[in-house]
Amino acid sequence: MPKAPPSMKEMRAFKIGARARKFAAEDCPIEGYELLYTALAEAEQTDPELHALLVCEMEKYEKRLATLEG
Repeated sequence: MPKAPPSMKEMRAFKIGARARKFAAEDCPIEGYELLYTALAEAEQTDPELHALLVCEMEKYEKRLATLEG
Protein backbone atom coordinates (compact mmCIF):
# COMPACT_ATOMS: atom_id res chain seq x y z
CA MET A 1 0.00 0.00 0.00
CA PRO A 2 1.47 3.41 -0.95
CA LYS A 3 2.41 5.83 1.78
CA ALA A 4 0.23 8.92 2.15
CA PRO A 5 1.83 12.14 0.93
CA PRO A 6 3.15 14.45 3.64
CA SER A 7 0.78 17.08 4.98
CA MET A 8 1.41 20.77 4.41
CA LYS A 9 2.61 21.12 8.01
CA GLU A 10 5.03 18.23 7.59
CA MET A 11 6.38 19.78 4.41
CA ARG A 12 6.74 23.18 6.06
CA ALA A 13 8.62 21.71 9.03
CA PHE A 14 10.84 19.68 6.71
CA LYS A 15 11.68 22.72 4.58
CA ILE A 16 12.61 24.76 7.67
CA GLY A 17 14.74 21.89 8.96
CA ALA A 18 16.38 21.37 5.58
CA ARG A 19 17.28 25.04 5.37
CA ALA A 20 18.79 24.87 8.86
CA ARG A 21 20.77 21.75 7.95
CA LYS A 22 22.04 23.56 4.86
CA PHE A 23 23.34 26.33 7.13
CA ALA A 24 25.11 23.66 9.18
CA ALA A 25 26.72 22.20 6.07
CA GLU A 26 27.89 25.69 5.12
CA ASP A 27 29.56 26.06 8.54
CA CYS A 28 26.91 28.51 9.81
CA PRO A 29 25.39 26.65 12.77
CA ILE A 30 24.20 29.79 14.56
CA GLU A 31 22.02 30.77 11.61
CA GLY A 32 20.51 27.28 11.57
CA TYR A 33 19.69 27.45 15.26
CA GLU A 34 18.25 30.93 14.82
CA LEU A 35 15.98 29.74 12.03
CA LEU A 36 14.74 26.75 14.02
CA TYR A 37 14.32 28.59 17.33
CA THR A 38 12.33 31.36 15.63
CA ALA A 39 10.03 28.85 13.94
CA LEU A 40 9.66 26.90 17.20
CA ALA A 41 8.73 30.04 19.15
CA GLU A 42 6.12 31.07 16.60
CA ALA A 43 4.61 27.59 16.36
CA GLU A 44 4.51 27.16 20.14
CA GLN A 45 2.04 30.03 20.35
CA THR A 46 -0.11 29.17 17.35
CA ASP A 47 0.22 25.55 16.21
CA PRO A 48 1.08 22.67 18.58
CA GLU A 49 1.20 20.14 15.73
CA LEU A 50 3.75 22.17 13.77
CA HIS A 51 5.70 22.75 16.98
CA ALA A 52 6.01 18.98 17.53
CA LEU A 53 7.22 18.52 13.95
CA LEU A 54 9.79 21.28 14.40
CA VAL A 55 11.08 19.65 17.58
CA CYS A 56 11.83 16.57 15.46
CA GLU A 57 13.59 18.79 12.92
CA MET A 58 15.69 20.30 15.72
CA GLU A 59 16.76 16.79 16.72
CA LYS A 60 17.77 16.08 13.11
CA TYR A 61 19.67 19.37 13.01
CA GLU A 62 21.62 18.57 16.16
CA LYS A 63 22.49 15.11 14.81
CA ARG A 64 23.75 16.74 11.61
CA LEU A 65 25.90 19.15 13.60
CA ALA A 66 27.36 16.26 15.60
CA THR A 67 28.32 14.39 12.43
CA LEU A 68 29.87 17.50 10.88
CA GLU A 69 31.91 18.26 14.00
CA GLY A 70 33.07 14.68 14.52
